[in-house]
Amino acid sequence: MLETMPHDHVPNPGKAVRLYAAGFRAKTFGLALAFFAAGFLMVNAAFFFLSGNYFESHHQIVGAASVPTFSPEQATHVRVVFAVMSGVVTAVALIASRARRPIGHVLAALLGVVNLVLGVLAFTHAQPAALTATLLVTGIVVPTLAHFSFRRSRAAWAFLVALCGVLAVVGLFGAPKVSRVMEVSLWTTMIFPGLYVVACATLTLLRDDYVEPATARRA
Repeated sequence: MLETMPHDHVPNPGKAVRLYAAGFRAKTFGLALAFFAAGFLMVNAAFFFLSGNYFESHHQIVGAASVPTFSPEQATHVRVVFAVMSGVVTAVALIASRARRPIGHVLAALLGVVNLVLGVLAFTHAQPAALTATLLVTGIVVPTLAHFSFRRSRAAWAFLVALCGVLAVVGLFGAPKVSRVMEVSLWTTMIFPGLYVVACATLTLLRDDYVEPATARRA
């Protein structure tokens, strides 16, 4: 007679699948980490080279001598702040790539809340009306859209993606003025356009979740 196989050696398909899935997730996370780290290093290397050319090309006359406009300490400060800004954006993008749906919506909602807080501060400090109104309106609209988009509203999702894209572009070109008005570092204000790009890209990748049934049948 065949001996009964010990219970410990009975194949467990469910456990095998879980182990395979865990290994696959670990592998893909390693690849994503390497990809984002390489991107971070390349961007900062390019910025280091380009900023060096910029600093070297700017001089001012002090007395009878031509001296660099930016001291070595100032140049180092700019590069460090840029590295921090790009590091924050890269880290958030890496996290968002692991859980697109929750992280994408939470990120958009948090950015909206930040806009609302900045809008209130702008209002209490008598900042320009256009800036104050934009921050207050987007501070209310973006979290609201994120809420309904997370609940599978196609219209809210489409509006949210478009609005995040617009705010990324506007924030990029408006960062110098905002930094002067709010009296903060330029690279600090540049964090927000970068995060809006991450939110926009992450939410765009969720488009299959919002395909209408009729469209799916035709496809």
